[in-house]
Amino acid sequence: MFGQLTNCARGTSRSLYLVARSACRRPESINISSLRDWFRPCARTTQTLLLSVRSWTILFVLPICLVGFPARSQSGTPKPEPSPSLDNSTFHSLVNPVVDPTPQSDQAKKEDRDPIEKADEHKSKLTFGVYFIRGDRAYDLNLRHQLGPFTVWIAGFYDPKSNKLIRVGAQFDYKKAWFHFVPTLEVATTKGVSGSLYSELGSGKTFAVAGVSRTNLKAFFDLFWDPSESVQLGIGHKINSYDRIQAYTIFDVRLHTEQQNTHVVWRHKLNANNGITFDGVFKSGHTDSGQFIRAVGLGVYYDRPHWFWKLYYDPYVNFANHTMVRTGIGFKF
Repeated sequence: MFGQLTNCARGTSRSLYLVARSACRRPESINISSLRDWFRPCARTTQTLLLSVRSWTILFVLPICLVGFPARSQSGTPKPEPSPSLDNSTFHSLVNPVVDPTPQSDQAKKEDRDPIEKADEHKSKLTFGVYFIRGDRAYDLNLRHQLGPFTVWIAGFYDPKSNKLIRVGAQFDYKKAWFHFVPTLEVATTKGVSGSLYSELGSGKTFAVAGVSRTNLKAFFDLFWDPSESVQLGIGHKINSYDRIQAYTIFDVRLHTEQQNTHVVWRHKLNANNGITFDGVFKSGHTDSGQFIRAVGLGVYYDRPHWFWKLYYDPYVNFANHTMVRTGIGFKF
């Protein structure tokens, strides 16, 4: 656009210059009066020339000024302004903030999490399980509820051919800085008592796992399928807010059975509403009959925001000569 305007202005100036030269040509011998008369058309022509040049100059310069003016206005350096004083309203907003919109705030991070990540915050869980072995099956119903740092539960186990019992239990969840500590106690109607201490040690994404469990050697049935007179050692790594991987071994330290279960557990978020956990276990040790065995089991835990489903294949369950398939469904509320 600027190139077209420049070319038009140059062409107009050239034609006016030719007109002025032709108007001023006269014979060389002239008198004063004729000279005065000669100057008059020259003056008019010159005035016309100046007016034309001035008009085209204005037309040429004016668009440039109009285009350049807002650019200069926008590029100007703003004048510094004094900082606002801390009045009562500002002090009140600092002391009692309504919402911190910054992404670094804990509230924003909590709201931005996917539904599957918030699923662990439900206070109650009801689980119904069915356990299959060759020629028999058993049923278990477990209700858990969280009361602040405490979690309590009551459960009933029913085997149509043998055991029928009720058990109650509680655990305390303490976590501060690098130390996560969970003591648990469970009592059954068969007078069986079980206690355990579980801990995670570490402030970063990688942490150590350590625990110990004991019973009073009375018969009871619980939701755990590892040696009960044992020590637990392992390591874990938090991949993100939901995903983690753990490897640990639970081994007998009291009954001299050489029983030990080594678990590798991987928890993974599939998408915003689905998660899955794989639990592979390698077990070795003496069974109740004295046979030394080695076996591999596998469990799958499918997680949803308000319910879950699990399936386990467990050979030599509790180091007996049985293979058990466990399945169950649970609801979070």
